[in-house]
Amino acid sequence: MLRYFYITLLLAIPVIVIGGLIALNLTLTSTWAEAHVHIEQPHTHGEQTGHAHSQENTVTLTDKAKINIGLKTEEADIRPIETVVSVHGNVMAHPARQAIVTPRTGGIVKRIHFSVGETPKKGDVLLELESLDLQMAQIELLEAASQQKSLVAKLARLTEVFAKQIRRELQTRQIDYLQSLSELQQLQMTVKKRKALAGTQITSALEQMRFRLVKADVEHLLLDSTLKRIKTLTEKRISAQKELIAKQAEYKKAKNELADAKRQFQVLGISEQTLEKILRDNGETPILSLLDTDRLDSRGEVTSPLLERYAVLSEEATKLVDAEVAYELAAIKVAANRQRALAAGLTETLLETLAETGSITSFDDLSTDTLIENYLAFVESSEALEGVLQLEETLRNANITFNKVRQKLQVSGLTLEDIDKIIQTGQPSAMFYVTAPASGQITEQHVSVGTTVEKSDILFSILDTDIVWAQGEVHEDTLALIQDKWQIGNEVRISVAAYPETIYTGKISGISDVVEPEEQTVHFWAEIENPDHQLKPGMFADQTIVLDKGVDVLSIPLDAVVEDAGSRFVFVEYGATYTRHEIVVGAKNDRYIEVRDGVLPGERVVVQGTHQLMRAMAAPTQVVDANHGHPH
Repeated sequence: MLRYFYITLLLAIPVIVIGGLIALNLTLTSTWAEAHVHIEQPHTHGEQTGHAHSQENTVTLTDKAKINIGLKTEEADIRPIETVVSVHGNVMAHPARQAIVTPRTGGIVKRIHFSVGETPKKGDVLLELESLDLQMAQIELLEAASQQKSLVAKLARLTEVFAKQIRRELQTRQIDYLQSLSELQQLQMTVKKRKALAGTQITSALEQMRFRLVKADVEHLLLDSTLKRIKTLTEKRISAQKELIAKQAEYKKAKNELADAKRQFQVLGISEQTLEKILRDNGETPILSLLDTDRLDSRGEVTSPLLERYAVLSEEATKLVDAEVAYELAAIKVAANRQRALAAGLTETLLETLAETGSITSFDDLSTDTLIENYLAFVESSEALEGVLQLEETLRNANITFNKVRQKLQVSGLTLEDIDKIIQTGQPSAMFYVTAPASGQITEQHVSVGTTVEKSDILFSILDTDIVWAQGEVHEDTLALIQDKWQIGNEVRISVAAYPETIYTGKISGISDVVEPEEQTVHFWAEIENPDHQLKPGMFADQTIVLDKGVDVLSIPLDAVVEDAGSRFVFVEYGATYTRHEIVVGAKNDRYIEVRDGVLPGERVVVQGTHQLMRAMAAPTQVVDANHGHPH
């Protein structure tokens, strides 16, 4: 019996354990609402939120439950409720983002680098062409470049010769002017010396004439007195008649000498009054000072009028006249050389410096181009100048030819860098590389290896969808409502069925002036940035035009609002608890709605998972919360 008891006990233990585990498992493995939702007993949240709620209005979720239902919340915040209008439309390729690739030169396709569906970058080589026409144009380029280079070198040499000629001409003008100045200065010194010498000779001659006059006057007076005395003695028969006759002869001679001495002065135009002044002078006053009409100049030198009047008294006076004539001619020469120097382009300042220092400017510090630019207008026609002008004309024609060939190559598709490389290497090539004019995806390909193409043939079509157009349609009856606010620059939000949770924004870039006759709609276009290329041309799109930004109000997302039996409510999050709040709403747009009562700023409302919360609140049985571990 004891053995039977132990066997029975051993068999009973596993059955009890298994039964207990089954019972426990049945309790814990319920639906998410039975395992993770806790329906609260009636209590008040007023201390934290200012709202009171009954058991039927509150749900508590575990973290796992939130994840299971994909619950999301957003904050009630102050936002502007925009004035919007919703329309339909479609996504289309941006006209400025489409490119047609043509070769721009004829040839044979040798290699293709990109095909349909691939996305080359701007400048990538799409294919290689072999073009004989392009090779011939490059040969023309090299010939034109060689001709241009030769003419440039020749012109540089001839220009340098011309510049030397200009320098030599400028130096010659300075030398001529400086030499004429030197000659003028020398003649000025000669005139001054001869004037001084002539003045000295004239003064000496006049002094001698005064001495003779005074002497003759003195002798005449003495003889006159002696003659009178002898006449008296003769009358008294004291002296002999013979002595009287002798004295009369001496007197007559003295009288003639005095008259002759006076005549020397009178011939020179000196008056009797001046002669009397000379005779009355004691001989200490200079003779020139006694001549009333002839005075010294401010420097004490003999004046020219005096020299002219008394020129007969000096041999140097004649030489002075010749020297003065030579001086006047030298002055004329200086003026002429000055004018010639100015006509050659030399400045007044340079000529003044030249006259002061005597240093000739070489103009070696000026470059050839600067020298010609500054002085070409002053240069008289010369063989070198004619050669430069003719060569410049030839070079201009060569440049025109060169530019024509270069432009022809540019039109054919070569870049300036390509052209410069051909000129540098001197090697023409028949290979031409067709590059992508823009980045994007190749949507069409019309060529294969070996195809012969013309310059206008379409090779590829490239589409860049980094930016797309959203074309919308506004019905005619809507225009009256939005006419004043609908304009270029308005913000547009679009959504497509493929990505319902993604909102793309842009601005209106164009509005049609034409009403489509079939649909009675007006088209508009908005540019939308599309860096991830999610938007595909051809997609249908719901579009919202923002007409007015509106004023700031308390608002929540539209997705948070639940309508039931004519009432609107939201679920507000308090930690792990979600409470139903009845709300009063106002204005709304496509994303947000104004809340006038029922929600406070900063509170978080459920925007995804509201229907699951409603079902949880409607559950008739109490459940076990996994975090609490006990029934309610």
